Amino acid sequence: MVCNITVLMKKFTRWQSIVICTLVYVLCMGVAWKFADIYRFGFHPLLLMLIADVIATVIVYVFSLLYKNSSLYDPYWSVIPPAIALFWAWHYNVLTATPVVLMLTGISVWAIRLTLNWLRGWHGLSHQDWRYVMLREKNPSLYWLTNFGGIHMFPTLIVFAGMLPVYYFIQAYDNVEGKLILPIVVLGFVLTIAAALIELVADEQMRSFKKRALPGQFIDEGLWHYSRHPNYFGEILFWFGLWVMLMGIAPQYWWTGAGWLAMATMFVFASIPMMKEKNLKSKPGYAQYVAKVSMLIPWFRKK
Repeated sequence: MVCNITVLMKKFTRWQSIVICTLVYVLCMGVAWKFADIYRFGFHPLLLMLIADVIATVIVYVFSLLYKNSSLYDPYWSVIPPAIALFWAWHYNVLTATPVVLMLTGISVWAIRLTLNWLRGWHGLSHQDWRYVMLREKNPSLYWLTNFGGIHMFPTLIVFAGMLPVYYFIQAYDNVEGKLILPIVVLGFVLTIAAALIELVADEQMRSFKKRALPGQFIDEGLWHYSRHPNYFGEILFWFGLWVMLMGIAPQYWWTGAGWLAMATMFVFASIPMMKEKNLKSKPGYAQYVAKVSMLIPWFRKK
């Protein structure tokens, strides 16, 4: 059966692949939401969503095995956080509270933008992220573990850690009374929108460059002239913005900043080195670019 699916996979058009992906996510979110609804008062809301999140991830993982394409998981990063935030807001009955609306708006703008960017760039089930292919080729015998633990479950847990400020923000809203520091909440909201805008500009600049780039060329214009990874910078800034919002309502939960710090660590010590290694091998002059341009934060170039 798996062999038959593999053969069929090669015949799927891009839009057929999108329909399949959509159905997989409707299924995983439906099962996760049903679980959360049934056990709504049986678990702590934080633990409840963690279990539901893991269940949804496992479902996507099973389908990624069936279709032999781990990129089926890629949109999970941006699709799931709004659902988690909405569930918590619904659970605490604060969906219409102004500060909560600001947070939900920031998450929604980021999620819609990032999901649409994935949708525009995804070639369908016939294509898989080069990093997944590389990981399989490096350790084929351990790829099952890399696939489940590294490609699926680890990002799920990292994003959930990044969502901790959202939970404590929503949970604390009814108890803040006069303690709400609105300017800090608004500052965090502005940071989330600015982060989404930075990612939008960076991704559009990259998309425009790829249309006219020759083999071996790398982007060195726009935001990419001042940062080697402005899109990653925007991503980290978004999660930092959610944490800043929390500091305006419940600063005692400062430790939840470990979520965006863990995310920054993942980019700095995993994603960026993989990109650097690949580009150094395939793009002449990239070493000089690395020596002159900031790795992450847009900054002045070295001469």
